[in-house]
Amino acid sequence: MSRLKSILLVLIVSMPLWSLAQSRFSCICESQKGQFYGAENLNACFHAIDVVDTIIFPKKIVAKDQPAAKILNPVYRFSKLFLTNYVFSDFIMTMNHERFGHGYRALAAGGEILNINYNPPPPFGNEFSFISLSGLENATDQERILMTLGGSESNMVLSDMMRKNMLLDGVFDYNFALAYLYGSNDMPGYTAFVQNPFSDPNTYRREINEFYYQRESLTKDRMRAISLFALLTDPMNFYAFKSVFYDYLFFGRRATPIKFIPVTRDIKLLPRFRFEYTPYGPELVYQSFFKLEEQLFKVSFSHGDGTFYSSWRVSANAWNVKASNKLSFDVLSELWNQPQIDFYENGFLKGEKGLGGLLVLTGNYDFITDVRPYSILGLTAQAGYKTAGYSLGQQLNSGILFRAGLSIKLE
Repeated sequence: MSRLKSILLVLIVSMPLWSLAQSRFSCICESQKGQFYGAENLNACFHAIDVVDTIIFPKKIVAKDQPAAKILNPVYRFSKLFLTNYVFSDFIMTMNHERFGHGYRALAAGGEILNINYNPPPPFGNEFSFISLSGLENATDQERILMTLGGSESNMVLSDMMRKNMLLDGVFDYNFALAYLYGSNDMPGYTAFVQNPFSDPNTYRREINEFYYQRESLTKDRMRAISLFALLTDPMNFYAFKSVFYDYLFFGRRATPIKFIPVTRDIKLLPRFRFEYTPYGPELVYQSFFKLEEQLFKVSFSHGDGTFYSSWRVSANAWNVKASNKLSFDVLSELWNQPQIDFYENGFLKGEKGLGGLLVLTGNYDFITDVRPYSILGLTAQAGYKTAGYSLGQQLNSGILFRAGLSIKLE
């Protein structure tokens, strides 16, 4: 009972601090149960782990003025990371990769998920996790390519949500670091370092070469070079490593401040590069995040890597645009030009190419607030429209998009 009272006391005392955060974690419902559904709910799951972790696990077990503190405290924190964060992060991110990545793309192509085999990470296991699918006899070649890249795609969607929250708050919480490193680098890391011929990147390379030219146009060396460049040019990778392996491990700090490049007195910039697999070949992506007080904006431009047909995409995002103390909006817009993609819709074969776009508006209404006034709990509703074509994490066909649920802002 005393332990329960202590936990409640910590929650009550820290409530005013929770409302200082600009991050938002949503538990949503969606009929398709797609990649954004998985990403939103799993991101909220990581937030729950973070809150529980902060309450249960002390940052040190020996007072820092004791002679053994510089050894015992880092050893304790490393053990905690290895036995909790490492294991939980691997399980959640792997299941997202399999179920909401490969699995979601297979379901969209008319297939069925038979089972998912999870194998623990080294040194607890030495086998890759995998998903078993069926009912894909009528899937097009590009739908199969999309299934192959879907695992890394889903983790990219999830890590995008983590990054957005961390940039809004201006800090990198160590409880998200291992998951971010897994998710954001699932595609480039998998491509650069895994040599297994049946791995997703090698399978993707074979499938897309066979689909377009029946020859080795997209080479392993080219994919590896782009992957290494992407790994080294993401500043958030640096903050992730610093947060978990330096600030937390050696000093017991919960979070690491994120530094932006000042543009003006009020506007700050953080650029990054990445690449994305698509059903028509890799795209090179150039992103710039702009921070303006409590609001975050992103502009992005991407284009084909030159191996196959040309493609391009421009996108703009805005988060936490406030209409009032209780009401805020997020906006996602995309415009693209891409080669033809063949897929089945309601049993009919369709081929879409050329210009397309996506516009999604998210409204957040916070009905529990404090005197600051920043919200603690609210409602989230997202609606938009997408034309047929490929967009990260979205369905291939055209249609109305809708998601709704509860949103939280905690510190």
